[in-house]
Amino acid sequence: MWPRNRIIAAGLLFITAYCLMVFLWLHVNAYYGMAVTSAGAHLSALATGCLVDKLYFQGGRAVCNFLYQAVTVRGPAILHLQVVLHVSNYSYNIPLTLSLAAALFPFVSWKARSLLEALGLLVLIHLFYVFLFCGMQIYHALIRSGVKALWKSEAFAWEYPWVFVNAMAIRFEPFLIGAFIWFRNATSPLRASEIREGLLKG
Repeated sequence: MWPRNRIIAAGLLFITAYCLMVFLWLHVNAYYGMAVTSAGAHLSALATGCLVDKLYFQGGRAVCNFLYQAVTVRGPAILHLQVVLHVSNYSYNIPLTLSLAAALFPFVSWKARSLLEALGLLVLIHLFYVFLFCGMQIYHALIRSGVKALWKSEAFAWEYPWVFVNAMAIRFEPFLIGAFIWFRNATSPLRASEIREGLLKG
């Protein structure tokens, strides 16, 4: 198959895969969001010394209720903290990401292991997003409640990684995963130089 034909095939694959992924995502996004948000919330609870009291989903939102045992001037107290997270905030790029990965099929020698690694990386990015978001919200809620003092280093440790994941990793997720698959399959039968050469000849 000539390079130009591969590019046309990739375009057709992308369009077909995107339509299919959007349709499937409408039916499975709630289950995916439930699993990732639940795992991320429990990890945040461990990191902040909280307990997950209740976690439920309502209209595309994940509502996480946490319990924190604090010591106040009046004695021990249980604080009830609530974090609301829109699942689409971190998962909206999944159909585009998977479609772009499918469009690379004509250009690389696919390895099942690299595909599983790419999917695992995708889930880890989302899990890290939920973990940081919940932890950051819990931290600021404890400060507002007066049971925790503000430490700039601790605030930075929660806020800066979340800003980076939200502003960079989530938004550029399709290209990150696409680049990972491309370079992970280093034995590709069609290099970028071959693509340029084929276009020039065509």
